[in-house]
Amino acid sequence: MLPPTLHPVSRHILAITALLVGLISAGCARRETAVAAGNRTLTLHVGTGGEPSELDPHLINAAPDYQIVYAFFEGLLRGDPNTLEPRPGVAERWSVSPDGLVYTFHLRANARWSNGDPLTAEDFLFSFRRALSPALGSQYTLLFNPVRGAAAFAAGKLTDFAQVGFAAPDPRTLVVTLARPTPYFLALVTDNAIWFPVHCATIEKHGRFDQRGTGWTRPGRFVGNGPFALKEWRPNQIIVAEKSPTYWDAAAVRLRAVHFHPIENRDTEERAFRAGQLHVTRVVPIARVAAYRAQNPRALLIAPQLESQFINVNTARPPLNDARVRRALALALDRRRYAERVMAGTQAPAFNLVPDGTPGYTPIAKIAEDDAAARALLAEAGFPRGAGFTKLTLGRPAGGTTELAQAVQESWRTKLGIEVAIEESESRTHWSNLQLTQYDLSIGGWLADYPDASTFLDLFVSGGGWNFTGWADARFDALIAAASGELDPARRLDLLQQAEARLLEAMPVIPLAFPRLLILVQPSVRDWPKNVLHHPDYKATWLAPE
Repeated sequence: MLPPTLHPVSRHILAITALLVGLISAGCARRETAVAAGNRTLTLHVGTGGEPSELDPHLINAAPDYQIVYAFFEGLLRGDPNTLEPRPGVAERWSVSPDGLVYTFHLRANARWSNGDPLTAEDFLFSFRRALSPALGSQYTLLFNPVRGAAAFAAGKLTDFAQVGFAAPDPRTLVVTLARPTPYFLALVTDNAIWFPVHCATIEKHGRFDQRGTGWTRPGRFVGNGPFALKEWRPNQIIVAEKSPTYWDAAAVRLRAVHFHPIENRDTEERAFRAGQLHVTRVVPIARVAAYRAQNPRALLIAPQLESQFINVNTARPPLNDARVRRALALALDRRRYAERVMAGTQAPAFNLVPDGTPGYTPIAKIAEDDAAARALLAEAGFPRGAGFTKLTLGRPAGGTTELAQAVQESWRTKLGIEVAIEESESRTHWSNLQLTQYDLSIGGWLADYPDASTFLDLFVSGGGWNFTGWADARFDALIAAASGELDPARRLDLLQQAEARLLEAMPVIPLAFPRLLILVQPSVRDWPKNVLHHPDYKATWLAPE
């Protein structure tokens, strides 16, 4: 990512400020707001929380990306907007063999790409081979792990893709063979971007099929298969999606366009919402929650979601390579106060990793909050009352919650005598630092890919693409591997519980909170999804001014 002359956050602040000034100073006539115009033209204006890193569904890795790609792609199955129950997508129906190993998907005859080409089972084979290619280096290949041979192919241990459990006996039939029965397999297929198809001819026109950064997702080149097509992309300003006439269910799409606004600063985004420039925000500043509760409660949407917020710990850096230090940091936090006072009751305190409400899961291990025990551990590690402790940095993404980082910083200073500097980075830089392990401590989190405890615990297997901590533990890996092949629900639960207990003992991540969905929605927006994975559904959403 090339550094702009002016920081993108600053440029967007200036752009929004100019827009608001224009509304005030543009003569005597009151100008129509973007929301009012959007209600009239059926154009939805959405804040994304930042500039997307990519629109390639096999490479995206940040929250803004996922807000956008659902407009442009559709997988085999779609989730119900509110319950996430698997519904027909490109596949109009499917069946499962009696042993639970073979899934057969029957594709629609009228499934089309945005350029009018038919979408076939061969397109899915090409897409899955690309997504699993070691050269492409997707971080989400773990979502293919139940498929026979997929993990070995992604690791480069298997080079013949024909041995991976995908087959296309005819253009409208896709067969997926699993290595083992997986109760949540359909949830993996439903609305997960790594399972989205990409257009073979477009990919190969602009580079190798497994090459990054070819620019195939730019306007004029982009070909997708979702309910909307890419019309315009001005970096750090706007992404315009227009209703696709080739989408198989275009008649059911009621919006004519979606405009995505990559506003990184949450205060700027909230002001844009109040000024009538956005229908939906990505987040809400905590300082504004009370005002909305009192003055405009209809606009404030707070709903449960399966998300875990935690602090990543770089276990390769002294003194964080000492588990006693990591545990001391974890024990010295007052999570209930953070959740209720600092975060205005918009989060639940997290004393373990897997969120409350995860189907079929109950934790057996939780973190205690014990200042005396924390100080004792720190002293045992050689830092009595913080003496001689290295000054560390706590990273957080720009636009994130300043209050939470400051509360953590203050707890460690007053309770342990440890000084920690807060470092804010643009969201793409923040995630890049995590991936490169160029940090000490870093606020992060995980919104579930599917409703199961494994989506959180699988993150921390040794060498995993989302394990940014450098932590590796053979016992933890063995428990996760055993759980993945266990068919008995009670035994599987026991294995996952043991794995989480092992994780909390070593503390490569420090649980903080279970955030709830917290966004602003204009009353003209109808059927905005309220599912626990925060998946948008631009096909289901529509506009109707009151």
